[in-house]
Amino acid sequence: MSSEIIKTTLFLDELLEVFFHKVIYYVPSDIVGDVKEQLKDQIDDDFYDALYFMDNKLGSGIFTNENAYEVNSYLIGKRTFLEQNTFKLVEKSKELTEFEFLVIIEKYYEYLMLFIDITQWLSENVKKYNGDDVHISIIGAFHMQCQFYVTHLKDICNYFGMCLDLEKDFNFTVGQFVLQYLPDLISRYAKIEEAQEEVEIEVKGDSEEIDTLKKESNQITKIPKPKKKKQRPKLDDKKVEAAILEKVFNIENSLLQL
Repeated sequence: MSSEIIKTTLFLDELLEVFFHKVIYYVPSDIVGDVKEQLKDQIDDDFYDALYFMDNKLGSGIFTNENAYEVNSYLIGKRTFLEQNTFKLVEKSKELTEFEFLVIIEKYYEYLMLFIDITQWLSENVKKYNGDDVHISIIGAFHMQCQFYVTHLKDICNYFGMCLDLEKDFNFTVGQFVLQYLPDLISRYAKIEEAQEEVEIEVKGDSEEIDTLKKESNQITKIPKPKKKKQRPKLDDKKVEAAILEKVFNIENSLLQL
């Protein structure tokens, strides 16, 4: 693989990592179904049916109604990171060949549409899966999160619409999501966890970086860390993918080898 391809891939990864940064989500046990039993050795039961935030530097944790206002304050920074991605793409479009940039912007657009689909679902179903007593500010936070991605989509279309097929109908059904996107999302999540561990090691000798992390963590100091029976395990990409394919879509594991 040439150095230019590697640089392009790293740049795309850097952009896509922003999609995972300052995100709130939940995983209802109802939609996991039989897969929950298959994943019990990798994921504790108390992981499901809880509200989570995820931060590329600070890690992840559970939040509740008591943290509603802190969560909204925490999410506000998301818009800035997405806007920075737009500026980075503009600059990169001047450096790369037309073909090289087309590869980046098409993949970026695809994942942006995916995250809009995911965050819209989270926003629309927050009361359904988290109870009618969920704080209105939390409902608003999920809505705001989705709107940040939608606003970012408008910017991407304004700047790079001529490079994109804006009429393309992406297939984000559950089946296609598991087959095409879930393995990549799990892999990227694992990379973020590894990066967090590296940051924790590096900042021990970097007072300026420590101060920066402390400043960011002050926004969510009242949000508790996840309650776990044991240390959260590392997800095995292949086992998770195979379990979901077999139990949800009745695809035998042997077929995955074809």
